[in-house]
Amino acid sequence: MSEVNVDRLISTFCELVKIPSESPDDNEFIDHLSSLFKMMGGKPKKDSYGNLIVKFDAKNSKNKTSLAFCAHADTVKPGIGIEPIIEKDRIRSNGKTILGADDKAAIAQIMEMIRVAEKRPPLEIVITRCEEPGSWGSANLDYSMLDSKLAYVLDMEYPHEVVVGGPTRICLDVDYKGKPAHAGMAPEKGISAILAASKAISRLRLGKLDEETTANVGVIHGGEIRNGVPENAKVLAECRGLNHEKAVKLADEMEKIFREASEEVGTQVTIEREISLKAYHLDEKSVAVQLAMSALKKNDINPETKIIRGGTDATAFNEKGIQTGVLGVGYRDIHSNDEYILINEMVVMTNVIKTMVEDFA
Repeated sequence: MSEVNVDRLISTFCELVKIPSESPDDNEFIDHLSSLFKMMGGKPKKDSYGNLIVKFDAKNSKNKTSLAFCAHADTVKPGIGIEPIIEKDRIRSNGKTILGADDKAAIAQIMEMIRVAEKRPPLEIVITRCEEPGSWGSANLDYSMLDSKLAYVLDMEYPHEVVVGGPTRICLDVDYKGKPAHAGMAPEKGISAILAASKAISRLRLGKLDEETTANVGVIHGGEIRNGVPENAKVLAECRGLNHEKAVKLADEMEKIFREASEEVGTQVTIEREISLKAYHLDEKSVAVQLAMSALKKNDINPETKIIRGGTDATAFNEKGIQTGVLGVGYRDIHSNDEYILINEMVVMTNVIKTMVEDFA
């Protein structure tokens, strides 16, 4: 029986994180992965957006139905000049950069799984671009290139958690346009865009509104000089909900408040609204959930299902009709220079996905 080669897994991971792939500059890293997967016997191809899809033939399998695994190529900043430090139980950054375990640990685990699995169904490995800014890669993926109707995104922290649901996210970009004037000599001649924006923000319901729903204003830009009535102000806001209809209703409420404030102050207002994620929820009896839960149990992990309010590539996959769960890979403190990954959990999750493909085969 083939065992996970821990030294090779660690070496692969460390080599991957040393290659920069800060969003959106991940094309060279994807080309490198394409070469590596090809040397492993895969058939790599990029879609028009630059996402990488690698197909592997079945091996000792009675099941000819393909199974997909997805990870993302890009990292947040600072991700140039990463120097992984291997300690007794973990790998960390040197404190000057992120580590990049989000999500290169997943890629290393997928590679090791392919090397050691004694049998497997046809596999499709999807490496998406530009996940960090908002899952752009999966949103623009050419799904016609995929045969799989069952998939797993490897992009969470804890191995025991199987993510079975995600939120609707609605983005609102609000532009107020007023009338400039000298703030000391003739303020009465001006119309303040910042005043309209601030009135609106003060009336919004923000934060965690209930167990399913959140709202936030993340960015405000406005004005140019201290002694001028500001002509322009921009507000970037969002709301999220595990219930799609409730999220849409909240976005309607937010948009109404933005428009009412504009009317009160006398500005013009333009609002761009986009549903960047749409809520999904997998049945816990579904194949995607049961295959993962069974593999975790076989590797002595007590699994739990979880619904999150954050976005992953699984949202787009599920919207396209591909039943997709999300699994953890063992990283911690991501998006910070304190990021690290636990070696034992890397090994465990490699064994879990190995068990999954062998069971599915």
